Amino acid sequence: MSSEEPGGGPTAAPGELIPGRECGTCNVCCVALTIDDPELKKVQGYRCRNTLPDKSCAIYERRPRTCRDFNCGWRQLKWVRPTLRPDVSGVLVRMQYEVSKDKQSAELGIIVTLLTNASLKAEGLAETVAAAVAAGVPVHLHVPGPPGYTAGHVRMNEVLIGAVQARDKAAVLEILRRARAKGRSGKHEPIVLGKATA
Repeated sequence: MSSEEPGGGPTAAPGELIPGRECGTCNVCCVALTIDDPELKKVQGYRCRNTLPDKSCAIYERRPRTCRDFNCGWRQLKWVRPTLRPDVSGVLVRMQYEVSKDKQSAELGIIVTLLTNASLKAEGLAETVAAAVAAGVPVHLHVPGPPGYTAGHVRMNEVLIGAVQARDKAAVLEILRRARAKGRSGKHEPIVLGKATA
């Protein structure tokens, strides 16, 4: 399955990993994501207990399926700008299914996590988000709460479409900035994970 439509427009379909886009020392997913797997429990904002000082994984060869199956959007989606490598940009793009209200269908979209205020200055952020919105790919903004607390999460397509259609990069970034600020100032609850298996 291709991560890019024949005409060059974005789709959110996961595909083959993009050559040259290797994790290397990036382990943003090992910090930024909550993992509630029977084999591994970790809340967002805290580094996984299996992370070594060189940012590699102490259990890489036997890591849980949750970790083994995960690849961020930067590694899978050609239309996500090369400059948006998560550890460099502070932007984590990942894929998620959006289920229709009648629960009869699901559409693959993206979640864009802005990890810091500096993420808003990441080269290619506005262009990547605008390309997805223009193509009708569901785009959700995810704003982490304090470490160990819930995050803010909102669909952005309807809010961004005017700025995208006007090709107004500054407006796209301003809308993202305001949404991130609102998400940061919202109420955050402690994350409660399920019980671990022995």
